[in-house]
Amino acid sequence: MKRIFLLFFFFLPLLLSAAPAPVEEGDGNEAVVEKEAAAKEESKKFDWHLNLRGRVSLATENRDFLFKCDYLRVQLTGTFAKHFFFRFRQRFNKAITDGNYLSATDYLYLSWRKNDWEILGGKTYVACGGFEYQATSYDIYIRPAFFSGLSGMYNYALNGARHFKNETLWLQVSNSLYSNRASNLLGYSILLQGRQGVWQHSWSVNAFERAKGHYNFYVCLGNRFHIGEIAFVDLGLVHRLDLDRPTFFKDFSAVTKFKVRATEWMRIFGKATWDYKQSGIEDPMLPDGTDSWQAGCGLEFFPVPHSEMVRLHLVYFNRDGALNCVLAGVGLNLDLR
Repeated sequence: MKRIFLLFFFFLPLLLSAAPAPVEEGDGNEAVVEKEAAAKEESKKFDWHLNLRGRVSLATENRDFLFKCDYLRVQLTGTFAKHFFFRFRQRFNKAITDGNYLSATDYLYLSWRKNDWEILGGKTYVACGGFEYQATSYDIYIRPAFFSGLSGMYNYALNGARHFKNETLWLQVSNSLYSNRASNLLGYSILLQGRQGVWQHSWSVNAFERAKGHYNFYVCLGNRFHIGEIAFVDLGLVHRLDLDRPTFFKDFSAVTKFKVRATEWMRIFGKATWDYKQSGIEDPMLPDGTDSWQAGCGLEFFPVPHSEMVRLHLVYFNRDGALNCVLAGVGLNLDLR
């Protein structure tokens, strides 16, 4: 009965999708950020943009209280010559591990773009589809269990892209998603992103080595439906496949979310996630026998008029009908040029 209810809750937002125009959320679509910044003012010899983001939350999990800064990073982007774009993003809420001083660095890459072709090399996000995966942690309050295993979601890669009018096709060779630092495990990804009317999509097919010569295959489907200028609805599915045995709908993560611009200073959102994995499947991302769901809602307030520099949040969610959590806090999004 629980699965039927969750599937119903997952597909119900399809009924809400109508009318054009986007409501963007943070830099949730990383490829869009790269595309817009690379195309901006190519004639300048040097153009930069510095952004600082931080979020402090008070969490009450059942009756336990935890007050912490759960997100803090600085990002520098810009151009330094015609057709060349750089990006650097450092997180301070992530530990430097294994003596690797880039382990807390999300982005450190250089890209070249001309005539709708692009080549990118360095440390970047592994090209999995879905708006949940590509959203910055600053905008995520309720995180699926699948994300707890994504230590290698930012890794060293070589990307090639072809930009069309409404679509971008990415090809990527990277360190495997199962490798959180440089290793001999590789991943191969095809990512398609774009928008057609009210429908925005981010889809990928991926092959990641979990051990040398042994691959896990991913099909990632991210769909966003815009409702005028006031709301959007997300439907996302990450399906993990083991070709050595039938695993269809035996290892997956599903996310559905809506967000409404209620007023100039307030946003309302709701979200549900479902992570499922049967026992015996060779997938390091989730423990055997995982069957975990979450559902919650929240409010975001912007006290500074006509600005999203300061954001207050109040969020409630329940996990597996047992853990109740309330988050309250403040975020800062500061841009310098």
